[in-house]
Formats: sequence, structure tokens, C-alpha cells
Amino acid sequence: MPRMIPPYARDGANASERRIFDAFDGIRGHDDWIVIHGLGVGRHRTAYQGEADFVVLVPGRGILVIEAKAPNYVEYTAGDWYLDRVPSAHKDPLKQLDGVRRSIRGHLKNLDLLRGDEPIARLVWFTSLGRYQFENKTPGDLQFFEWELGWREDLAEPVQLVEKVLDEYNAWYATVDEVSNDPDAFTSAHAETIATALIGDFSAKQTEAERRAERRETENRLLASQKVVLELTETNDHVYFDGPAGTGKSYLIVQSAKRFDRERRKTLVVCWNILMAEELQRFVGSLPHVEVADLNALMLSLAGLPTNPEGADHDWYTRELPERALAALREKPYLGGYEAICVDEFQDVAGNPLLLDLLFALAGTGKPEGTKIVLAGDSRQQIMRASGERVDAYTIARERIIDLVHVRVRRNCRSVRQLTSAAEQVLGQQIGYTQHRVAQSVQGGLDVVAVGGNETSALARALRELLKHHDPEDIVVLSPFAEKKSLVGRSLARTEKSTDERWLRKQLVRDGSPGRIRWRSIFKFKGLDADAVVLTDVGEDARDFVTSQDLDWKDLLYVGLTRAKYRCVVLMD
Repeated sequence: MPRMIPPYARDGANASERRIFDAFDGIRGHDDWIVIHGLGVGRHRTAYQGEADFVVLVPGRGILVIEAKAPNYVEYTAGDWYLDRVPSAHKDPLKQLDGVRRSIRGHLKNLDLLRGDEPIARLVWFTSLGRYQFENKTPGDLQFFEWELGWREDLAEPVQLVEKVLDEYNAWYATVDEVSNDPDAFTSAHAETIATALIGDFSAKQTEAERRAERRETENRLLASQKVVLELTETNDHVYFDGPAGTGKSYLIVQSAKRFDRERRKTLVVCWNILMAEELQRFVGSLPHVEVADLNALMLSLAGLPTNPEGADHDWYTRELPERALAALREKPYLGGYEAICVDEFQDVAGNPLLLDLLFALAGTGKPEGTKIVLAGDSRQQIMRASGERVDAYTIARERIIDLVHVRVRRNCRSVRQLTSAAEQVLGQQIGYTQHRVAQSVQGGLDVVAVGGNETSALARALRELLKHHDPEDIVVLSPFAEKKSLVGRSLARTEKSTDERWLRKQLVRDGSPGRIRWRSIFKFKGLDADAVVLTDVGEDARDFVTSQDLDWKDLLYVGLTRAKYRCVVLMD
């Protein structure tokens, strides 16, 4: 695919530019192409400033400068242009391109990067008009060639359009003796040098911190696009958001809580996972009407207990503690009284009727009616529940809340598509996305590494490579096993055996260590995400352990793989 610079449509891009950006971003192959969007031209040769909507560098053919337009109709008469419903309707778009083209030539010449034979063609792309609507009454006009115009149909075949314009340009100037034009001399290396010169003139080099901040800004913008879902369901009191990992369910929970806070409703945001509750608290922030908690901490508080008893078993967490909390609420209902309740990772609690009773007892009305309820879940993430105990979370919620609205969210807003496509191959099944919001040109992917008996060295190599692109805090190592049995746990517990193990001890978070790379079990990290993830202990031992607990191995792997946003490395035993 082409390298898109930047990897997303720039802020302020109009509809025409976005259509062209999406067309280029959807190209398969042509990895040596470079597409620059929104190139500001501060050193303009004919005006104070200008902008090239797109500059496409195609090795072996040349450079194409594109002006994007989306008029209702266009008229060209006696050398004058009129573009309906376009700012500066009478402005000649080809002259705009000529100014940009001269500015690019002059800039490259000043940098001694112009050999004189680089083809630089121009294209006005009318993304709102079909070719069939074009009637050229003056095909011999001296001002432009018909092939310098693009149309709506060309959005489906951007490669064909770009190559046609550059080929026509090169064919014409091959016959002009006074013009030096050699597309073969425009190599990939020369294209990279020119791209760097053009971009370097208008943007400073980014530090790793700036690149990370840019990624966060892009992620927030993609998640914000999910707000339309909240607008569509705003009039519904009871909503269930259902979707695979990375579709923004937690974001919708947080935004719902913030809306309830603005409405001055006493609101509870809750989930089962302790780490997930901490993450939700960070996203919600400090709001006067919102309380965030994990269910265990909430039940302990209701029951008046400081902590769980030492050696507490499954029965304590799933029966005795919920019963104590319910008893406390019956005696002191004012301990609840929530006007809105938001539950993330609802599939974790749906199978326990006592927990459902507790949630409704926390409502100010003691029942769904009169209480705003927002639930979010993904049934495939029931990785802590035995296969025979797995439930359809929405169906269970619907039995308790008759008017519950089921909202399917299927747009991937988190992971790069190269990663998710590879994850689907590893799983041997589709994740269930209908659309990918992260631009295809954003770098990332998934690597499966056969460790060959030396897992610690393989882990060290994987982390060293990831550290070239990500800060330590943005990397997490996950395992199907708990702390003591995981690769990292075993490695840290024994005497150092190699240089790699000494290096790992310095990088990994642990008591008394300056390390900043986190490591967890997949179970504990469920619901969370990281820029880069390394999955360890992926082999027969882990599969046997998981299946011996009557858990679903593929779903556990699915949860592990989908924690990563940009890069994932699977160390396969």
C-alpha cells in the first residue's frame, strides 16, 4: 500500500479531499508510492501562500500534484472557469496547480535536489461529477489536456487514474525537445529524498513523545466518532452495547456516565476487573455525581468489610459476599440510590443472578424502571467462565429489562487493520468487524515467532525491537498463566542465566526494579489495551492448562491478541 503522509486525513479536509484520501488509502500494493495530503506551500512563487491537496510520488513515472474539487457543476467557457458552490468559483484550478508546481520545482532546485528531468504533472479531480457529465466542446484548447481532469468514477480506480495522467504527460513531453523529461530517473530513492524535502519544509521532525501524542490524538478522534451512537440512543433509558474488542464500548460507557453527570444524576460505573475499574476511573476523571468501582470493592464497602478474608474461595466471591452486600442494602437502601448505572464488561457478571440482583438493588427505584441503565459486553470475552457456564449476556439482561435496546457496535476504532487481519488468521475465524476506522497506512502488524526452546531470548529480542517504536510504558507482556507460572514470573524468580535475562530484569516492572514494561496474565488485562503486546507461553502446556479448566482456548487467545493497538508479537512454543 502507498505510504500516506500523514496517515490520516488532515483536520479541516473537505469532503472531496476525504474521498480522495480514502481512495489512495485503500490501494493494495504499490508500496513504493508516497502520497502527501494537505502540503502547505509557504514558499509560494506566485502568492503569499498556497496548498497542494495531494502530491503523489510514483517511482518510474514522476510526481502528480492534485487539486480536489466537488462542485455541483463546472463550466469552462472562453478560457474562464465557473465551479458552482465552491469558494472562489471563478478561480482557475489549473493555474492554482501551476503555482504549486512552480513552487515545488523552485524549492527542490534551491536544495539542489532537482535534476531537471523529474516529471511533475497536474490533475484537477472532480469527485462530485461523473465523466458522463463532461462534454468537452473545445478539445483542442491550448490551456489544458482532457487527461488532466479526474472524475467521480476514478475514485474506484485511483492507481489507473494516476498512472494514466503521468503516462500521458510523459508521452507528450517526450516529443518536446526543449524539455528534459526522464521518468525512469525518478527512482524510489529519489522519491524518498524529495518527499523528505517537501515535508521537512513544513513540519519539524517528531520526537517519540510527539509521535505518541499524535497517536493518542488520532485514537481519541476515532473514538469520538462513536458519539453518534449515543445520540441515536439518547432517548432510551436502557441500552446494551454489544461488540467485539476495540469497538469503543468502554468509551461509550464513559461518555454515558459523563452525560449523566451533566444531568446531575447520581451515577455508578462498575465492572468486575480491578485493573479495568482503575482505567475507567482515569477516563471518567473526578466528576461530582459519578462513582467508579470494581464490583468486589463495592460489595466489601456495602458489607462494611475492609478486605476479602485470607484464602477466600470462589464461593465467597460469587455467593457469600454478594449475599452480605444485598443484606446491607435491604437494611440501608440509602447506600445505593443510584439514578444511573453503567456496567462495563457485563458478560463477566451476567451469569450470576446474585450480582444482577445487587445491581438492581443499587438503583434508586430498586428496579430498572426509573433508572438509567447502560450495559456493554462481548460474549466472547467470558474467559473466566467454564464452557458449560457461559451465557448469552444480552438475553439474560433482556429477561430482567424488558425495554432494553440492543445496539451492535462493529467498527474497529482501536487496532491497525494489518494486525487484526493477521489475528484473524491465527484464530482461524473472523473477529466480526464491519469497518476499520484506523487508516490502513498506519504502521503496525502481528508477528508469530517460533521460540525454539529459548523463550527468554525470544522475549528479549521481541522487546528490543518494540522499544524502537514504543516507550516502555506502552508495551505489555501477557501470558495465559498467572504470575508464578508465566515465562516472566519464572525468569524473575530464578538466578540469572544469561545476558538476555539480566537485560529483562532491568526492563520489566517488579519490586525494587526501575523497569517500566508491564507484565500480566491475559485474564487480568482483559478489557485493557496497549500500543504493543507480546504474548508468551503460547503452546501445548498453556492449551492443556486452559482446557483442563474447561475454558475456551481460542477465546483466551482472542482476548490476548486484541489487547494490542499497533503491534503484537506471539511467542509460539
